[in-house]
Amino acid sequence: MTSLPRRLLRGVLALVLSVAAAAVLVPAPAFAAVPGVSATVGADCPLSRLQLTLDNKSAQTQTYTVTWPGRSGSPWTRTVPAGGSALLHWTLDPGTPYTLRTTTPTGHDTTQSGRFHCGGGMSALVGFDCTESRLQLILENRTTASKTFTVTWPGRTGSPWTRTVAAGGNYLHYWTVPAGTPYTLRTTAEGFDDTRSGVARCGMAADAPQLNSTAVLRTSTTIRGLNGPDGRYDGTVRSVRIPGMAVTGNGTVIAVADARVDGSYDLGGGTNNIQIVLMRSTDHGLTWEQPRVIHHAATTAQGVGDPSVLVDRSTGEVFVFYTYSPRPGISFWSGGSGSNAANDPDSLHIQYVKSTDHGLTWSAPVELNPSVKDPGWRQLFASSGHGIQTSSGRLIQPIVYRDAAGTSHAANIYSDDHGRTWQRGSSASGNVNESKAVERSGGAVAQNMRHNGVRSRFLATSADGGRTFGAAAASPVLTDPLCNADELSYLTPGQRGSNGAPIRTATVLYSGNAHPTARNDLTVRLSTDDGTTWPARALVKPGAAGYSTMAVLADGQVGVLYEIGDTGGIVFARFTPAWLRAA
Repeated sequence: MTSLPRRLLRGVLALVLSVAAAAVLVPAPAFAAVPGVSATVGADCPLSRLQLTLDNKSAQTQTYTVTWPGRSGSPWTRTVPAGGSALLHWTLDPGTPYTLRTTTPTGHDTTQSGRFHCGGGMSALVGFDCTESRLQLILENRTTASKTFTVTWPGRTGSPWTRTVAAGGNYLHYWTVPAGTPYTLRTTAEGFDDTRSGVARCGMAADAPQLNSTAVLRTSTTIRGLNGPDGRYDGTVRSVRIPGMAVTGNGTVIAVADARVDGSYDLGGGTNNIQIVLMRSTDHGLTWEQPRVIHHAATTAQGVGDPSVLVDRSTGEVFVFYTYSPRPGISFWSGGSGSNAANDPDSLHIQYVKSTDHGLTWSAPVELNPSVKDPGWRQLFASSGHGIQTSSGRLIQPIVYRDAAGTSHAANIYSDDHGRTWQRGSSASGNVNESKAVERSGGAVAQNMRHNGVRSRFLATSADGGRTFGAAAASPVLTDPLCNADELSYLTPGQRGSNGAPIRTATVLYSGNAHPTARNDLTVRLSTDDGTTWPARALVKPGAAGYSTMAVLADGQVGVLYEIGDTGGIVFARFTPAWLRAA
């Protein structure tokens, strides 16, 4: 396995510096002869530096030659070991034009040109909607004044296009084009001039847009194996919600969601007919198997939902936790029974199914209420998205419970024997809801929580592996319109210690709504200091976007799985660190 943490940290630190403001945006490079060999332009705005990051994810040492015609000192040569990276930089005045050609003896040859600038809070990011075959340009204005953007595509009918974006706003411009269409998009505004070139298509080749999105589940999607009154059938559902995701040891992407058969209600509402659907990919999210139900209750009056995926890196086992409602009317807000019995008909139940073959087959359900529910709690449920394994090997799954007074709390259940037994931890905070746990570089576990009333994420820290917590406090940066979000360590499945469990890292990702009061504008952020600061950010989905969850793919790319309202579908987006670097 490749030892990436230190090298990756250096590369991502350069990434963060480059996005202190909107960074240089440049034409995407052409195909590399050797996969994993790339050269990406960025900007260190505080130091007024143009940066070129040389990444070598190939299996052999690469020697890069960088040429800037007419620039003193050109050419420059750097030898980068397999799995490593190197950084070149030049201190420039704003507006300085540049042309950088990067070559290697193995066939990599790319030329990137543009003008050095730091955007002043504006960005223009290119992506490709694989489902609709749309080239997308995401315009974002994070300044305090409205900005008028002009977009030029030489030779394209209708060019140029002009759009005024309000302060703090954004706009999605798109073109429906056949895959393989070359593009050159120049975006200008006062204090902003950016050009992007490449080939419009899905896949993360170096000359393709480095943000792809695919609708993996819609209300029009045929789902295999739904449970009906007459047995199993293939069909559609009224609502799809609540994404969960993780990547197994062999790189398989496991994505799950609620298939809400009869309506958009939560567990306990309506007919209570909710089932768990799986979407599975073995090629880093490029293609997906047909969605299929991996667990349903015995009858359609019993519901199962709010799925969360947890991978034990040491054993390879995959757990999907979920919440079981035994009949209509039994919801998180219904009255409790004062029991933790396995067959309690008046309580929600936390259960899981397990796979030992990367999601191909799944076990019978395992009931956890007798071991994890305090009988005094009114209700509880498994927090959707994903759990984690810490560097000690402990498995942690976040939960939510209502105490005897009716106050909701975030907490964890945990296992120190690879899931054979589970215990409950104590409250991380009150008046909060769904949460994610993340291990910090020093070994502490932080809980990133949705609050029931305050429009900010709340965080609490545990010194004993997510069992007990200190006082919680609101994040000064991470806004929250009362929606489930995600925080995740940037670690590939192969970054493991001698015990097989994940290593520690200070580099973390966050996905959530940038809009403070509406479930809009899904934004990813990056921190290299354990979430203390979040200087890097990029808008993934302008407009409506709700619950989201993330996973680091086996190739180092990042996947984000998110919902669009009750009926807008479940979308998988993936991006490269270089794309985030250029935001």
